[in-house]
Amino acid sequence: MSIDRLFEPGRIGGLTLANRLVRSATSEMMARDSGEITDQFIDLYRNLARGGAGLMFTGMLYPHPRGRYISKQAGIHDDAMIPALTRLTGQVHDAGGIIFGELGHAGSQSRDPAVTPLAPSPVGNFISLREPQEAHDAEIREVIAAFAQAARRVRQAGFDGVHVHAGHGYLISEFSSPYANRRNDEWGGDAERRGRFLIEIYRAIRAAVGANFPVTFKLGIADSMAEGGLTTEESLPRAAQLETEGVDAIEVSVGIMHLTSMSAGEFIGVSPIRAMQDLVLHRLWMPAGDECYFRAHARAVKQVLTKIPVILVGGIRRTETMAKILASGDADFISMSRPFIREPDLANKIKAGKRGLVDCVSCNICLEHELTDPLQCWRRDKRLLLKHILWKLGGGHKQH
Repeated sequence: MSIDRLFEPGRIGGLTLANRLVRSATSEMMARDSGEITDQFIDLYRNLARGGAGLMFTGMLYPHPRGRYISKQAGIHDDAMIPALTRLTGQVHDAGGIIFGELGHAGSQSRDPAVTPLAPSPVGNFISLREPQEAHDAEIREVIAAFAQAARRVRQAGFDGVHVHAGHGYLISEFSSPYANRRNDEWGGDAERRGRFLIEIYRAIRAAVGANFPVTFKLGIADSMAEGGLTTEESLPRAAQLETEGVDAIEVSVGIMHLTSMSAGEFIGVSPIRAMQDLVLHRLWMPAGDECYFRAHARAVKQVLTKIPVILVGGIRRTETMAKILASGDADFISMSRPFIREPDLANKIKAGKRGLVDCVSCNICLEHELTDPLQCWRRDKRLLLKHILWKLGGGHKQH
């Protein structure tokens, strides 16, 4: 398949993007305690803009203090955040980039000890290992209003669009899931009522930013659990409704995630010996495994949409695979996170002739350190890798 397809212009809402490569969102850990972004945060995205991706999504910006996932996370919960974010968008635009601000409420997945987790129902979270409080109607409406105000700040700060995180076990995906949402009121009880929170957030955001400002969603299509979770069949009508309501694109992802031996919380409580075994066997020697683990979901979503593009994220690691996805029509844009951590200029490298595997091997060390260090690739520098090994032998997350 021709790689040239990756560098054809594409449209999202009223925006024309230079190519089909999207830098997907991930946590930066580059904010002050207040949620205000730092110069390091700005440098990260300026470098990514220079690297040639057609579109960038920021990591999740919390729209309400109770929606913070972790300390050092960037916020957009207050107008005081706008000046620094305006400096960010100015420098990104000067570097030739297009950037959307991603909004997301952590819900029961909050790992911040200062936050009392909020959720549709008091169901324990597999990732945070915390018990949330059930949201009252007034709290639900407060969160919806907070998303609207956060979107207004996104536009005021000069972003090119707003991206809403409705996956990965965060609050919106919890309301959408029959596993996490066990209510029997206007916010839960059947598929239509479970989807109401998602739709009301979109409507509030659209009212706040106007008809022509791009609004996109990262949509968890199905939960990862075998039974009792959100299914693709339930999510497809929601995707179609989002299109009808006026959403400009959907990035296809997963909903609520179970802990597995290779998940974000895998090393909590394990011995240093076990940690070292996992590091050597699964992180340093093994290249990227199966690609495109959400491709079937993207294909299903494409079949119910008639106008707006689909963005596919999830373990895409070969340039040939990227081209085949676009040629097949399963998705319109290719979204990656970890490869852009390892190679911020990946898009430029591919355009210049890079072929085959990207340098990222999906070791997850970058994300594993979100409790302790700013975002970076720990494999690019042997000294950083040694630091990580010593950290693992010392107990890793158990120290924090």
